[in-house]
Amino acid sequence: MKYFGTVNSFDIDKGRGSIKPETGGENLAFEKSAMSWDSKVTPPTVGQRLSYEVGTKDEKPCALNLETI
Repeated sequence: MKYFGTVNSFDIDKGRGSIKPETGGENLAFEKSAMSWDSKVTPPTVGQRLSYEVGTKDEKPCALNLETI
């Protein structure tokens, strides 16, 4: 199921960030490997709207399959 949210943070050196779900709740972590585009060419920016799926990593919820809208 696809969800929507906005990038809350992204550290290009660490390749990690968080996304704020539009439906509310806690921010979800994501890694650059979850992005459908090359983050080195076009890194996500704070406030950018993305679609994503929810999965788990280390038994915690996270955002996967991130796509630009």
